[in-house]
Amino acid sequence: MSLGYYFKKAVRTIDGTAPSDLVDLKRHCRKIQEAEEKLFAVGRSAFRNCYTGCSGLCCRNVAIDEIIGFPDFIYILTLAGHLRETMTICLEKENRLFASDCIFLLNGKGPCIFPPAVRPEVCITTFCANAIPVNMEVRHVKYLFFKLNLYILFLRAKNLINRIYYK
Repeated sequence: MSLGYYFKKAVRTIDGTAPSDLVDLKRHCRKIQEAEEKLFAVGRSAFRNCYTGCSGLCCRNVAIDEIIGFPDFIYILTLAGHLRETMTICLEKENRLFASDCIFLLNGKGPCIFPPAVRPEVCITTFCANAIPVNMEVRHVKYLFFKLNLYILFLRAKNLINRIYYK
């Protein structure tokens, strides 16, 4: 599937979620955000090496739809909903036929349009060098994304049941 498809699906999911469920979704997302902030704090030197050493090589010539998926869009749109229009514009540049630079780089070069503590799972947990000092924080972020994925599955099932039985 394309990024555009996942993005539209995430928008529909969020827009169709009951307010009480949105509170729970935001709670899950805020836990991930806190874990990402801790990862940034502990891994400051590793991130600095990534930004200065390879100058964002991991953001260039990538199969972006293998890096960012539906749960990532749910996470980003829940915490940074103000980026919805910007992301829509970026997605107009999506080329689904071959790998290219990440479409979420400002002006196609960088930096990333996503706030530092609201990044997709793969973007925040992947390093181009030794990441042993932050292994525990990376595992925690991945675990919280796993829990978010389970909650999203629950939400989608609940929304489907509600549509079937309460039409």
